[in-house]
Amino acid sequence: MTTPSDAVPELPVQSQEVTPATMPETRPLYWSVRRELWENRSIYIGPLLVAAFVLFGFALSTIGMPHRRRAISALDEAAQRVAIEKPYDFAAGILAVTAFMIGFFYCLDALYGERRDRSILFWKSLPVSDRTTVLAKASIPLVVLPAITLAIALITHLVMMLLSTAILLLSDFDIKTLLPQLRFVPSPFVVIYSFVVIALWHAP
Repeated sequence: MTTPSDAVPELPVQSQEVTPATMPETRPLYWSVRRELWENRSIYIGPLLVAAFVLFGFALSTIGMPHRRRAISALDEAAQRVAIEKPYDFAAGILAVTAFMIGFFYCLDALYGERRDRSILFWKSLPVSDRTTVLAKASIPLVVLPAITLAIALITHLVMMLLSTAILLLSDFDIKTLLPQLRFVPSPFVVIYSFVVIALWHAP
């Protein structure tokens, strides 16, 4: 007489090929750049603070702007261009200097900061190659910082133009005389060119 076995019969298991997930080559570079932004918040906080300071000063300068703009309208076209472009050039210039200084000090600290606080030992334990690390650090002053500052500069110019236009329209300024003067606002391509030149200064 046979007793039933307590063993559970083995079910047929279908063989499945498990392919390991491959990480895209750009993913370590992306997270390395994110790491640099996390550790160096001045890359975007610095230009934002300078832009806020510029807009605050420009808002104060709008007091008496209609009177000054009427005086400017009596000048020749070259003098009008210089007078109207001056605050825009100042905003772009001070943001460019800010980006240059932030990039300069970032480049000075990029090679020695992690060795000084020994955090490089932690990042060496991760699957990130030296080439990825160097590319991530080089992309900050050459690509990321100019792009962030350029976007902030263009937004600052737009806010300045809208604010000055609103002040002049509220002061019974004729729209027909105001529209031709808007062509004196610096072109975005000029601002882009200036920030590309600033980025190339950090290339060596």
